[in-house]
Amino acid sequence: MQKGPSQVSSGNITPAVMGPQKETKDIVILSGLVLLLAGLSAVAWIYSGTNEPKALTSSPDKVDPASVSDIFKKASPLNQAEASTTNSTPVTAPAAPPADIIHSDIYFEVGRKGLTDEAKAQLSAQGDLLKQQQDYAVLIQGYTDQQGSERYNKQLGMKRAETVKAELLKAGVAEHQMKVVSLGEEGVLCVDNSDVCRHLNRRVHLEIRKIGQEHLVIPAVATTAVDPAEPTIEQNASGQADGSTGNVPPSSSDPAITTFDPASGS
Repeated sequence: MQKGPSQVSSGNITPAVMGPQKETKDIVILSGLVLLLAGLSAVAWIYSGTNEPKALTSSPDKVDPASVSDIFKKASPLNQAEASTTNSTPVTAPAAPPADIIHSDIYFEVGRKGLTDEAKAQLSAQGDLLKQQQDYAVLIQGYTDQQGSERYNKQLGMKRAETVKAELLKAGVAEHQMKVVSLGEEGVLCVDNSDVCRHLNRRVHLEIRKIGQEHLVIPAVATTAVDPAEPTIEQNASGQADGSTGNVPPSSSDPAITTFDPASGS
């Protein structure tokens, strides 16, 4: 019996499906490419973020107190010593020049010429001023109250003024810077007899003025010695008034001069 061409004898054959497997492979490849690109992008972004410069100054709203304390702790001892030395240096303003005229009063007890402790302290300050300011001079004026005679008060006023001058000399004031006068009861400020008024009158008034050192010292006058044998101007003037030449007549003992004697006949 002959087999026909359409009859094929074969075993169990599993059919192969080719179309769906190819599409799955393509999808896997595309997914891998996408993941690779995503990874490269992430790496590039991270690398670019690390290279960005950091801000030099932090925000003033976010100041860490701990960092501030660390900065002070790290300061060198030398800088701290310099800072303490700078802060401890006193700053003094330049001293103002004194006034051209200064008035001051020293008061005394009844009938006394001695100085109180307050008066000595006051004169010490005035003495320092006069020593530093050589262009200043002081007029020391002695006064009394109206008790006693005028002569007695004049003497008492001078004694008080001399006491003040002696205290200034002790303080180092030059004598040519001081002038002493006494007015006694003539310079009273008050005219009643109250204790307050009398106390105001018993005083020594200091009048300190800027005069100039060149006006305080009297310049020395140069003196020339006069030969007693030489006739002075007054002698010459008196001789001319008498009709003479003003010369001294020669002595008869001079050998160059011969005296005529009538008895000798020569």
